[in-house]
This record gives sequence, C-alpha cells and structure tokens, in this order.
Amino acid sequence: MFDHTIIQEIKNGNESKLTSIYRAYRDEFISWAVRNYQCPEETAKDIYQVIIVIFYENIMSGKLVSLQSSVKTYLFAIGKNKLFEYQASLRKQQSFQDAFVKEPVEETFAEEKEQVYAMLEKAMNELGEPCKTLLIYSYYKNYSTEEIASALNYKSTDSAKTQKYKCLVRLKKIVQK
Repeated sequence: MFDHTIIQEIKNGNESKLTSIYRAYRDEFISWAVRNYQCPEETAKDIYQVIIVIFYENIMSGKLVSLQSSVKTYLFAIGKNKLFEYQASLRKQQSFQDAFVKEPVEETFAEEKEQVYAMLEKAMNELGEPCKTLLIYSYYKNYSTEEIASALNYKSTDSAKTQKYKCLVRLKKIVQK
C-alpha cells in the first residue's frame, strides 16, 4: 500500500491502520534505540509512544500529507530526534547535579519542594478525570500499563499509554500557565 493511501486512511479515521503501523515497527524501534542509543528499554517504549502520537497529530493537522520516504523511515527519524533530546536532557541533568554540592534535597530545598507539590496538586485537580486517576495510578501507585488499562477499562495497553501521554501533555500545559 502506498504511504499516501495510509496517510489518507488514518486521516479518515481508520484506527486499525494506525494500530498496524504501531505494531509493525514497535519492537524494531525499541531494539534499535536500546542498541544504538543505549537508552533503557522503558524509555525507548515511551519514546515510541510519543513518535506514534506525533505521526498521528501531523496527519490530522495536515502537516503530513505525503512522505518522501517510507513510514518506517519517517517514524525512525522522529525517534532519532527524540532520542537526541533524551540524551541532551540526561547531559543537562548531570551537569546541573555536578554544579551543586551534593546536599540532601530535603534540607536544602524543602520550601521549594513544598511549593512544587502544592502547584502539582492544584494542576492535577484542574486536570480532572480520567487523567488525574491515570497519572496517580502510574506515578504514585506505580501501576504497570496493563494494570492501568484494566483498572480504567481501556481496550488495550496501547490505548492506556497513548492516553497517559495525552494526559501528561495536558498537565504540562496547565503547569506552564
């Protein structure tokens, strides 16, 4: 099938086409990312989720109408950029940690930590359901994606992962206001 046809089918709401693309390249991308970029497997899985969401959003917004390469090449190119961003954030985080004397966070930043928690609690309340529950299950209760999908009645773990990403994007927007 031609890539233009795939794009048109997704734009017309054919979720099975998006799901088949998701499944077709997922394991290969994760292996490639772990092997070539030394990122943890869980991080590679999260990045792949982001890639699929970006691919979908680009199609739906009209930003992606046709491809000059295969779908796989397009997805992996987005993935490569996201992996570079991930590595840059690790370097930035490490240099930030190296710049300060290693003191207990509880003693040095107790007041700031309380402010951050208060802001996060306010943002979570503003976020509303089902995002609030999904993020609590994921980050506070450490539920696996399978447990979240089951508890919140999602059709699949992929649906739960996609919803988690969308909820995080919404939470980020609320916090940045």
